[in-house]
Amino acid sequence: MEIEDKIISTKLNKVKVNDLNEFFADMFTLKDICDDFVELFKKEERYYLNEEKYNELLEEETITLDSIHQLTNEIKENYQDIIDAFYERRLHRMEARAMKAFKEIEKKPRQPKEEDD
Repeated sequence: MEIEDKIISTKLNKVKVNDLNEFFADMFTLKDICDDFVELFKKEERYYLNEEKYNELLEEETITLDSIHQLTNEIKENYQDIIDAFYERRLHRMEARAMKAFKEIEKKPRQPKEEDD
């Protein structure tokens, strides 16, 4: 899914479209870095522990991990209002689901109580 599609499908109050665009762009960057991280782990299996290439992969993993950490920190700092809006939206959706379930339960006819003879 493209960034524009994500923006159109995301309904958040009090969030600027430009901020949302930048947020999703950073999220795509994060996804790409995480994919690279996973690929490094897969490559490890091709080498023996004492090989130079194996050690190089460990070093690349560490650098990639640092990049992930740095990017996630930047996302949290720069887009906290968007993150909060997603949490708020989730809370409203969960509340709506719970209310719908409660209303369904209320609609069901109650079973008459069995009296002891």
